[in-house]
Amino acid sequence: MNPLKKLAGQTALYGVSTILGRVLNYALVPIHTSIFLEGQYGKLTDLYAYVAFFNIVYTFGMETAYFRFASQKKYQSEQPQIYRSALSWVLLISFTVSALLFWQAPAIAQWLDYPQDAHIVRWLAVILLLDAFVAIPFARLRLENQARWFAITKLANIGLQVGLQLVFLLLLPKFLDVSTWFPDEVGKISVSFIFLANLMASIITPLFLWQWLTDYQPVLDRRFVKPMLVYATPILLMGLAGMVNERIDIILFADLLPENFYPGKTPKEALGTYSASVKMSIFMLLAIQAFRYAGEPFFFSGAEDKNAPTLFAQVMHYFTLFSILILVAVSINVELIGSLFLRREGYRDALYIVPFLLFGKLLYGIYVNLSVWFKLTDRTYFGTIIATVGAIVTLTINILLIPVLGYFGCAIASIACYGVMSLVCYYYGKRYYPIPYFFGPSLIYLLAGVGLIYLAFTVDLPSIWWENILNIGLTLLFALVVFLREKRNLRTYSKA
Repeated sequence: MNPLKKLAGQTALYGVSTILGRVLNYALVPIHTSIFLEGQYGKLTDLYAYVAFFNIVYTFGMETAYFRFASQKKYQSEQPQIYRSALSWVLLISFTVSALLFWQAPAIAQWLDYPQDAHIVRWLAVILLLDAFVAIPFARLRLENQARWFAITKLANIGLQVGLQLVFLLLLPKFLDVSTWFPDEVGKISVSFIFLANLMASIITPLFLWQWLTDYQPVLDRRFVKPMLVYATPILLMGLAGMVNERIDIILFADLLPENFYPGKTPKEALGTYSASVKMSIFMLLAIQAFRYAGEPFFFSGAEDKNAPTLFAQVMHYFTLFSILILVAVSINVELIGSLFLRREGYRDALYIVPFLLFGKLLYGIYVNLSVWFKLTDRTYFGTIIATVGAIVTLTINILLIPVLGYFGCAIASIACYGVMSLVCYYYGKRYYPIPYFFGPSLIYLLAGVGLIYLAFTVDLPSIWWENILNIGLTLLFALVVFLREKRNLRTYSKA
């Protein structure tokens, strides 16, 4: 089977779970932004930003390490032992950290400036433990090309979370006075219900993976644990640095933004507004996440093929084209999408930064593709170095620009960070694992797309309906032009 078709098929299956699951979750945004005040929404995103950092610590880079060792031909007969060792190490780390979080929950909640929310910290400790417990089984599904069951399980988890949130936020308040259930926000529906729904879904998810858990035995085989840790530790550090690039703006924003920078909003309310606009970049992140799920096994399994570099260059080309289509479609129609999903008008104050946030995510997707060389050559320490450079850029620009530019400062930090990381990764990749990338066509499409976005933002029609029709028409026209220009190449590659 044509490897590009295989990757596309795997990406589509992973994309079903990732995209449909996130769409279901994203469908809750109108409910969240209609029920919760901006300060409450800011707290929700703030706490989940910390969770993202802990997720990196809990999995400890073992998912990628498991792929690397279990996919090597010399270890084919040892796959079960590699699986057990990887999962045992993750569980050891997870139990230790979760116990500390659970024990120190009141002090942590006080330090986060949410003194009433020690119960949420304890719930998150359990959620992190359960999610780490299933991380390696999910990796095993990907290695074994069990994309369908992977999608079913992921969708079940998201479906449970969405369903439980609907019960807690819409159904229960019709019959019970839920405003008194949690003391943090008297007289309002508390964001605690969202974390409770997450906890309940995380408890049920392992049941869907029972078949891949029944053969687990606690073991730390020194033959594999030590080399996997050597391989995984740079990935852990790279993940933490990468998470700085992804979430540090959320954590720092309210502390760095001066009071009354945005009239009528406190810094925490402005954080809620900014977080809602960040949600609009979810479409790009969905594409990147679906690609990563399918891409890692694909790159590792095809690394020994003599035509691999050429194939990887083609993968980069089509991924970049798809990302540019998302950038153009969302940016041109951002007002329409924002009006549908962000129900309170105050949440839509920062929509003007969405095109810049999307471009930053596009650069991140390019970096994800470029980074294949140091994973395949076992030079994962380069990933740590590059991500650390990006983290320094992110921290510096956020600290300097948030106090003077607010939302826009965060967007500039994202673009600068991923732009620098992509350039550095490309430079060293040419030396250690040359791949004949061809960026010329993508650059032309990008410039054309930016021109359309500028046109859509500057044209002022007398009716919002006419503006929406024009914007949708421009989007479809751009997609049609890209398809027609690429049609010949698609046929060529499909015959390869």
